[in-house]
Amino acid sequence: MEYNIKKAFDFINEKENEMKQLWIDLCKKESQSADIEGVNNAIAFLDENLKKFGMTTKIHKFSVGANSITAWYPTESTELEMALLGHLDTVHKKGLFGEEIVKVDEKEGIIYGPGVLDCKGGVIVASLVARALHHIGYDKVVKLAFSGDEEVGHRFSNGEGKKFFLDELKGFKAAMDCETGFVDGRIVVGRKGTTNYKITIKGKAAHSGNEPQKGISAIREGAYKIINIEKENDYNGIHYNVGVIEGGTSQNTIPEMCTLTVNVRFRKLKDLEKIETFLKEMTETSFVPGTTATLEKLSLSDPMEENEKNHKLFEHVKNISEELGFGTPYSCYLGGGSDAAYSVALGIPTICGMGVKGYENHSLRERAVISSLVERAKLIVKSILTLPESF
Repeated sequence: MEYNIKKAFDFINEKENEMKQLWIDLCKKESQSADIEGVNNAIAFLDENLKKFGMTTKIHKFSVGANSITAWYPTESTELEMALLGHLDTVHKKGLFGEEIVKVDEKEGIIYGPGVLDCKGGVIVASLVARALHHIGYDKVVKLAFSGDEEVGHRFSNGEGKKFFLDELKGFKAAMDCETGFVDGRIVVGRKGTTNYKITIKGKAAHSGNEPQKGISAIREGAYKIINIEKENDYNGIHYNVGVIEGGTSQNTIPEMCTLTVNVRFRKLKDLEKIETFLKEMTETSFVPGTTATLEKLSLSDPMEENEKNHKLFEHVKNISEELGFGTPYSCYLGGGSDAAYSVALGIPTICGMGVKGYENHSLRERAVISSLVERAKLIVKSILTLPESF
């Protein structure tokens, strides 16, 4: 069936200001991952607006943590064509951006605020894509799937947020994660996974002036462990970062306790066995005689494993971008994770970083390019309408 791409693009142009305002209003609903009420309020606000657009929605409530949401236009077709991913939680604590939460610089074409880039702008892109396709009578299934605790690797939902994607994305021909877009045009075809561990070290306390020889320093042991863990770093493979150290009670006491929190980045799920074996070895090795230690796994976010299917989808989108005069994107691999990992795990061709373009996400300078809302919506719409039969 032939679809009227010009009609879809005209609709996108017509709805630009309406969707820009929704973008602003959604970002004003501050929703740091740990603020469950804030995230749920943002999801409820989006739910209300998607229903106004005629979409069927479902809010997914978990036993713990914030909600997630799916949305789609009803159709008689059973063809699961495209899943568009995103998330409503941000890293920014409520109030960090002051009373004027979102600022718009029309002259420079920039919008500033919490989540404008990561990832509420992408949520608006996906919503506009679905509306435009519905407007021209597109009859295949395009599903929006947005998480409420992506930034913490679904830790707050006790992994149920991960299962949400694995359940909701099954059977789709392709997927695009409308995560942070890049102004240099790159599109993500793979991402490292993340796992976090805590090593708890026990020594023996003693007065550092009167009886230092009776003490066993847990912090000193921690220092040796840090050096030996991080010297194994391979920035193209497995990378360890001891990002948090806690220990000691006072400056004049040999420290009895010390904890190390280790963040690990990796490319393949099969790397996990090697990582755990190594960290167990480091935990059980006492560099300072008399110390003991235990290892606790805190969290796991799967990698978006790079593969041929992802590259084929990228090449398709690249060609469409060139046809539309939006430039020539290039593929990239990133160290930070995303929910694109779960569509890839299901064998679905997936690309990531398809949201609005911008700068410095996760900072108080987070900002997005306003015009990229329309550009990205048009790119995704035409990519869906011309999607190959198979990959």
